[in-house]
Amino acid sequence: MTAWNRTVRTIVAVVLTVGLAAGCTSGGGTMEHDAGGLTRQEVAALSLHEEYDRYREHYRTMQQVLADAQRQLSDGEWHWNGGDAIPQIGGDGIRPMAGADTHNTYALESGRSWDPAGAHGSRSDLEPLIDYFAAKGWSHHVERITDTYYLDGYTDDGWRIQYLVQPSGHYSLDVFSDLFWTNDADALAEAVGGRAGGRHPSSSRPGEYPEPPTWDSPIISPPKI
Repeated sequence: MTAWNRTVRTIVAVVLTVGLAAGCTSGGGTMEHDAGGLTRQEVAALSLHEEYDRYREHYRTMQQVLADAQRQLSDGEWHWNGGDAIPQIGGDGIRPMAGADTHNTYALESGRSWDPAGAHGSRSDLEPLIDYFAAKGWSHHVERITDTYYLDGYTDDGWRIQYLVQPSGHYSLDVFSDLFWTNDADALAEAVGGRAGGRHPSSSRPGEYPEPPTWDSPIISPPKI
């Protein structure tokens, strides 16, 4: 994640937290729904196995959100910006949740990049995604920092899509989730990482990605204790 991304997420977190504070329940956020539609109390009843299956559903949704955005720009090959299987540290998501911390929440993110022929960072290169967001009725805004444009779009079901357009012609598309409740963020990350092994393609077309391992998949990378 870029320094700019972290700054924007922090600013949004601070602004939204003020509004959320008045609506907090005495249960420390137990009744607040996460990006997947469950409350902290409901997730508390899940086993690690059930949480793992829930993570896999969220991962597939993320890939679909990303692929749909990619197709507005190109159906060709995109470079992977790194692995995306491991749940990310929670606590201060795009939409903060009362009672959320780094131990009881996580988020997902994934990114691809490409180099359009003749691209040089023109603002007009944002238009296909701006039109897409507008057609979906999703809120969005454009920010310019030095010579780089950032387009942020927000779906109506808890995902943020960011498109970076820069003079070098190397453009990046990233998807970030809101927070998901978990009973143990470390245990979930270890369960996923131990089975996924940190492997990912160097490039792929929209919608192409390795199917996340199932709970019954072998553990190929045990956690280091």
